[in-house]
Amino acid sequence: MRKSDELAVAIEAAKKAGKALLGDYGEAVVRYKADGSVVTSADTRAEAMIRKALARSFPSYSFIGEESGFDDKGSDFIWMVDPLDGTTNFVMKNPFFAVSIGLAYRKRVVMGVVHYPFQNETFYATRGEGAHLNDKPIKASRRSNLETSVITFCHGRDRYSVAQIIDLFRRLKSMNDKVRQVGAASLELCYVACGRTDCFLMPGANPWDVAAGAVIVREAGGKVSDLQNRPFNTKSKSILAANRDLHRKMLALLQKPGLARPTSDRPAAT
Repeated sequence: MRKSDELAVAIEAAKKAGKALLGDYGEAVVRYKADGSVVTSADTRAEAMIRKALARSFPSYSFIGEESGFDDKGSDFIWMVDPLDGTTNFVMKNPFFAVSIGLAYRKRVVMGVVHYPFQNETFYATRGEGAHLNDKPIKASRRSNLETSVITFCHGRDRYSVAQIIDLFRRLKSMNDKVRQVGAASLELCYVACGRTDCFLMPGANPWDVAAGAVIVREAGGKVSDLQNRPFNTKSKSILAANRDLHRKMLALLQKPGLARPTSDRPAAT
């Protein structure tokens, strides 16, 4: 396929940031945000590199990054960037981390790139053009049995998201011993897209965490919504991604009585 200008620039930026992250691996200076989450010198350096590359080619597009916040230029296009998804993994020298770059148009994610530096894997998708891994088409799995599917999860830091994931984990783990918290939401979504895993869910999601991965799953033939089965967009505060049959069964599990429910629609802490 011919890559759009946006996709080509995003792939190049993600790969360069990934190379920089590998150079900082085991060497980055670690600090903690006010909410206790981890940030390193590698995060900020990688985001600055990505932001500069995107702004050079698309100066009118708005930008939101996990580290630098929202630069609102009044554009219908918004870049959504997590320069180091899986910072805790990175700090503890677990190589499961990624660079995530999504592009939204009027709240709908239309393009995504997720680069996995340690395996030199680049997942990408553009709306209506399918999903790819290193330029080869990928498809979500067809497994639909909740008891045998590989399910991964993440959660926001707010107490509502934590309560909800505890309840979900208890329900899932009682029937399935292949439920995992791996620690990099964008990459976990890509694993759903290429069939390495079968389902990913996250209460308390932020747009930079999951925007790119969401469009990659959708273009790989999967279904993506929030945990209430509303269409996923840049304002969604949760995400559920799987093939269509498994997605339906996960929703049925989510709707059973007794699950913790957030009493506020405020965004999760980051």
